[in-house]
Amino acid sequence: MPGPAFRRGETVALHPANEEDIGFLHEHANDPEIRWGLTTAFPRTRTETEERHEQYADDDSGVGLLVVPRDDDEPVGRVVGFGIDPTHGTAELAAWVDPDYHGRGYASEATALLIDHLFAERRLHRLVARAIVPDEPSRAVLEGLGFHEEGVQPAEKYVDGEHVGVVRYAMLAREWDGVEAALGGEA
Repeated sequence: MPGPAFRRGETVALHPANEEDIGFLHEHANDPEIRWGLTTAFPRTRTETEERHEQYADDDSGVGLLVVPRDDDEPVGRVVGFGIDPTHGTAELAAWVDPDYHGRGYASEATALLIDHLFAERRLHRLVARAIVPDEPSRAVLEGLGFHEEGVQPAEKYVDGEHVGVVRYAMLAREWDGVEAALGGEA
């Protein structure tokens, strides 16, 4: 079971991962449907998963939180802010939700909660995110939250036997209206 709620929304809460959550993270890091969008080509061992978990626990360059439905105590995904640069006030976002839980708004709300944290509490100025061109659901989440497309890096990643483009998105703190506005007043 994840640690105590760090941020709460209407349908999900963000929780820090505990040692007992390593199995969940390891299993999903190797799930083909999740790896596809993250463009992870190599299998991740449990040791590597533990090392990534420790990375976020040991320094302030990133924050990784579990996505947990408010009516449950089991995680369904993860949101991460990484490459946090306090000097320039920048970071990059990534998120995934177990395919069994797609279509419930969890990715949008969890990402909005992390954005709110990074802008309001970490006082960052600019966030970037990337999604491969064929990953329309991820692109829809980013665009729905107010990220604007900065450009496409053609043939940037090799996924399922073909080179695909990567869309780069960005958002400035002054463009962020907060969780409620981003979700149409639903949070």
